[in-house]
Amino acid sequence: MWNSVIGQSRAKEILQRAIVTNKIAHAYCFWGAEGIGKDALALEFARVTNCYHPIILGNTAEACGECKSCVQHSHLQHPNISLIFSLPTGKAGGSDDESPLLRLSDEQITTIQEQLAVKAQNHYHNISIPSATQIKIVSIRDVKKTIQLSQAQQGRRVVIISEADEMTTEAANAFLKTLEEPHSNVTLIITTSRKEMLPQTILSRCQQINLEPLNDDELTQALIERNELNEQTARLTASLAQGSYSKAIELLNEDTQQLRNDIVDVLRSALRNVTYRQEVVHSIDSVIGNTDRKDVEKMLMLLMVWLRDASVIAATQSTDSVINIDQKPVLERFAEVFRDKNFVHAIEHIEQAIRAIRQNAQVQLTMITLLISLRRIFLA
Repeated sequence: MWNSVIGQSRAKEILQRAIVTNKIAHAYCFWGAEGIGKDALALEFARVTNCYHPIILGNTAEACGECKSCVQHSHLQHPNISLIFSLPTGKAGGSDDESPLLRLSDEQITTIQEQLAVKAQNHYHNISIPSATQIKIVSIRDVKKTIQLSQAQQGRRVVIISEADEMTTEAANAFLKTLEEPHSNVTLIITTSRKEMLPQTILSRCQQINLEPLNDDELTQALIERNELNEQTARLTASLAQGSYSKAIELLNEDTQQLRNDIVDVLRSALRNVTYRQEVVHSIDSVIGNTDRKDVEKMLMLLMVWLRDASVIAATQSTDSVINIDQKPVLERFAEVFRDKNFVHAIEHIEQAIRAIRQNAQVQLTMITLLISLRRIFLA
């Protein structure tokens, strides 16, 4: 079921062709931005290569979804599939031959089990365990021991190292040795959103597949189908997610429309009032208040999307491609009033403000400067 992976048609084609032609690489590196499906792609590859009754049609290979192997995979409890990720340090001591899990507390084990259960349901879930920031050598030694054992079940042994850039130097060196000793029925997959942090000696021994950020249409459709959003909310969320499904899910936990309404009100206040400076300062204080930088950045991105909608209406007199569907009447009025103004210049100023906030500029001063600039653009 490659459709469990959103978009990424090129990567899917490469992997399916390898399966169909029996030219599967010994090792892969799936790299790209966070939340675009690297782990999801690796897990689907593992499902197909272990399926008892794969459906082969031309250059496509699909898992049946019903056999014993597919059922095991659906719970992430397959003997041929290992998912490696950062773990807490755990207690000191212990044998190099024992599982890294044996060094952890019962509470930590429970957290890991809970995280894996979520990952089984949503392959885009980012496993998050308190105090887990590194993949240590004990985990890689466990991988090496696992792939040397005889398989208890037919299929292909697949080891997935999620966010492999989190390997310690010792772990990376141990993994390199594992890469240098390929096994005929084993595939090693590393995923990373920071490829530059991985040693070149490891990358050079992997077939590298770059995953692209998802486009807004792919994200919108996924949010409608998987998260049961209406089109308006899905499109607005997708426009802010920067090609990341995981980031889109994070945005769903916030009142995105309220953030947008607040920042648009601040803009309209700055453009409407003669004594705008005092009003702008008051509006910024009331809207931003104790809001953290990420939320301010999000508000500015929402304002940027809103102004892009207005610019499209001003240029085309059409609302067909508007993202802020619920704001159509307001956008049409704004576009009519400011039809001849430089929307591109306004959006550039917002982008500059976002960059400034990311670089720790003072938020209130940045916002005041931005709104004064926007006032000059629209009221010149």
